[in-house]
Amino acid sequence: MLSSIRRLRGRRFASSVEEQRRFYSVNRTAQEMRDWQLRTLNELWPATSARVPFYAALVREGRAPKQFQSWDQFRATMPLLDRALVQERSDDLSDSSRTPDFVRTTGGSTAQPVQLPSWNSELEYGNSDSWWARSWFGIFPADGLFLLWGHSHQLGKGARGRVNALCREWKDWLLGYLRWSAYDLSMDALRRGAEVLIRFRPDYIIGYSVALDRLARVNADRAAEFRALGVKAIIATAEAFPRSDSADFIAALFRCPVAMEYGSVECGPVAHQRPSGEYEIFWRHWFVEGIASREVAGAFEVVLTSLYPRCFPLVRYQMGDLISADPNALLFEQKFERVIGRCNDSLVLPDGGIIHSEAFTHAVKECAFVLSFQVVQSRNGNIEFNYIPAPRNQPDESEIRRRLRVIHPTLEHIALRQVNAIPQTIAGKTRSIVKEAANA
Repeated sequence: MLSSIRRLRGRRFASSVEEQRRFYSVNRTAQEMRDWQLRTLNELWPATSARVPFYAALVREGRAPKQFQSWDQFRATMPLLDRALVQERSDDLSDSSRTPDFVRTTGGSTAQPVQLPSWNSELEYGNSDSWWARSWFGIFPADGLFLLWGHSHQLGKGARGRVNALCREWKDWLLGYLRWSAYDLSMDALRRGAEVLIRFRPDYIIGYSVALDRLARVNADRAAEFRALGVKAIIATAEAFPRSDSADFIAALFRCPVAMEYGSVECGPVAHQRPSGEYEIFWRHWFVEGIASREVAGAFEVVLTSLYPRCFPLVRYQMGDLISADPNALLFEQKFERVIGRCNDSLVLPDGGIIHSEAFTHAVKECAFVLSFQVVQSRNGNIEFNYIPAPRNQPDESEIRRRLRVIHPTLEHIALRQVNAIPQTIAGKTRSIVKEAANA
């Protein structure tokens, strides 16, 4: 029964993957590719500029055209969209013609939670991109997946929260997925996780980059068992690897390819690493600009524009990430070399437990009263959760504590403090985890 369900699902996505293969196999010049993207943007723009109040005002006031004659005109006339603007004017940036089907909620790598109304139809575009990329490694939708991931579905409240958690677990069972929490990165938890992984015998593995690195190093003595699994590939996401040799170490331990997926909850997949190591942008659905960083030589800030219908269109959206690329290749070929993004950190608790930073982003991503946050661990191990409260929203710290308690009982008692500002890095990011140096 289960195998039949998975085969049916596999056939459904197989047609999407084949359609993607045909589209990308067309030999286009760089200019032809950019012209295709511009035509697609102009096909979407009349609806966007009519149904989204923010963009409707720009056109009405003559600050944006009814059609874009070039990408240069687009960049010259359209303002950059950052997380602060998304938080402040979410309603004005959403399509008002249809009721949203769900809300994308994310704590985000910049520790600024955002909530974006979305349509179910948007998921098909992201799914087609993800499965197209996974097919490069021989991975198919019917394959078994081991997820080293956050369990935000378990942080819900009351009966509804329990029902949502059970539904997620039921869907995972039907799909052939097995989740292991990436919140707890202690040695004991990761040793137990490896045992579960070996028993499950997945076809491929997806996980947070830092969690995958630590899983591999804690279980380095299990190389023979890991290799016997015949894993097709390991896909890392959410953050950069913590060490320069992380990918090679994991690949050697499992004897399989290791690749990075690049994207975010609010966007979905944007690019994926090829077996050759180069990142290929899904340029059919995303136009990516690179703004040269003034702080990091040779790096470019990622700016996204969506090229498919969205309830919350992203137009020149600043991801807050830096990538390394030839600027001409970035603008014309839509490829890049590597992500120079911040590596998510972890905290060590008094009992020796290690908590991944994603635990905190998941704890607050649905708390509308948190505008931005930072977790600081002092030299003596004390943890302080600093947050900037959102205007017009009454803070409910009990909800933060409730969610943190679900993740780890110790976290319920950390200090919560409202602040007026949170320091940023030279790349303009808000580090979600700060640990004071022992000799500070």
